[in-house]
Amino acid sequence: MTGRIVDMIGAVCGVALAACGSSSPSGPAAPAAMSEIRVIDADTVDIDGARWRLAGIDAPESRQTCRAWGRTWACGVAATEALRSRAAGMSCAGSETDRYGRSLGVCSSGGEDLGAWLVVNGWALAYRQYAEDYTDEEDEARSKGRGMHRGAFVVPWDWRRGERLGGEDTFSWIASAPIDAGALADRLLQRQERGFRGRFLAESVFGIAEGGIAVSFGARSGANPALGGVWRGSMTGVYGAQRLRVSGDAVIGIDDFTRPAVDISFGNFEWPDMDVVPAGIRDGVGAEMRWENLTLAQGAFRSSGETGSIEGQFYGQEEVGGVFERNGVVGAFGAARE
Repeated sequence: MTGRIVDMIGAVCGVALAACGSSSPSGPAAPAAMSEIRVIDADTVDIDGARWRLAGIDAPESRQTCRAWGRTWACGVAATEALRSRAAGMSCAGSETDRYGRSLGVCSSGGEDLGAWLVVNGWALAYRQYAEDYTDEEDEARSKGRGMHRGAFVVPWDWRRGERLGGEDTFSWIASAPIDAGALADRLLQRQERGFRGRFLAESVFGIAEGGIAVSFGARSGANPALGGVWRGSMTGVYGAQRLRVSGDAVIGIDDFTRPAVDISFGNFEWPDMDVVPAGIRDGVGAEMRWENLTLAQGAFRSSGETGSIEGQFYGQEEVGGVFERNGVVGAFGAARE
């Protein structure tokens, strides 16, 4: 199959509809009956009893899993639900069939090519063995870390041949209050979490969740970094009962491996709610927060006292993150080795 699938198939009238809306001399045509649509998985649908395979893409099977941030997640189920969320009004068009007797075609809803939508959001791959139609969309999804591209996965065609995702889960989290970090991670992977404010790194995530809870999670290394160095990133937090937002830079350093210790500095604070933050609050928080000589063991560190608390851990060899509380600010931080 070559060329852009949409161009090859031509204008889509919608095979799922009984008619294309032509008019007769006696008046306008009667509206077509609503189609019965059933999503089988993320690249196969039934429309009025006819089975369609979305051409040019290959999506994870419904039982397939992926891994992100050290956590195995049901990417096949998520991909299927993603297509189901766009299925209303779907119609498909095409004249070819595959070896299983399914019709091959472009399926759309509201004028949107659903194959392209699935690929650009990381819920399917361009099926390059048969077509080059959605390679640009796949490249974008990979560069943005969307869907399956957030972490490790087996390509669907190899999964059907029996290959499975290797390795073990190393998911670990730290939070300022009780939270189901695994469920939060799943919602973030599926882009269903609207109340989270933070950042995604390659191996970890940090930010403020619903209720003003600071959280850091990811693929914990469980070991001290092999080499010292500097990790640079950012922090985000909330101040007081009003949860006024504050953000800033984060610098984490390790310079003595005879007795590994961590130095941390947060600074260059910004207050997005500046118009409602009195100068006295900003002065009380201060221009910088520092912790020095924190003992590092098995890739983790912590400190608590009258001036505040901080807890963190290393993710892989390249990232570090955690949560803290000081001067009325509850926050999270994350950084990558520079």
